[in-house]
Amino acid sequence: MTCIYDVLLNFTDENRVIEFFEWNDKDILEHVKKVLLFRVTTEQLKDIVNYKIKVSTDFLTKIEDKTILYNNDKKLRYVCLFSDLNKVIGVEFNSKGESVATSSLLLDEEDDIISECFYLEEEKIDFEKLSKYLPLQFLTRKELFRKNYLLHEVKELYLNKNFIKLEFLYQELYGRNKISIEEKYQKIIFDLTTNYNEKHDALFDIVRLTYMKK
Repeated sequence: MTCIYDVLLNFTDENRVIEFFEWNDKDILEHVKKVLLFRVTTEQLKDIVNYKIKVSTDFLTKIEDKTILYNNDKKLRYVCLFSDLNKVIGVEFNSKGESVATSSLLLDEEDDIISECFYLEEEKIDFEKLSKYLPLQFLTRKELFRKNYLLHEVKELYLNKNFIKLEFLYQELYGRNKISIEEKYQKIIFDLTTNYNEKHDALFDIVRLTYMKK
């Protein structure tokens, strides 16, 4: 087994890999002193990134307490790194072997680890895919926040029968249209859920400005 030394991991979000350029000051970073590294196939790494997985008991035992932090040599019980020579992903598992969080790495640290991986044999990690993460995980953190904020705002306007403001939001997105308020509401919700884009970014800014004026 190969160990990697002195890396930062960010397990802030349990539902997606947060790329290093999206890390922010509020994230709790783990400064890892030592962690196990496994070289896997590209196909396996794609599954690890895109699915909640469950590893075998044997694999869980192999990595148990092998990840040590600089913080008074505190240990993370079930954590390891996976790489396919193109990308490196850190994964944390619970005691059942289920992945509970993933982390990207800083670019320079990832490059160094990939260099080490060239000397490793590929390992076939025994795991099952439990559920696929939603495609919207590939939005940036900023976009995810804005999308969820707008979804909440639109639903609240509809539930509270604030149709004047709902009509205003609709016109900002699509212009004037002679359809029912119910149809307008459904269209906004559908687009926010399935096709978040720059129009919604602009709408978010407008909505926030209306609150700032109060």
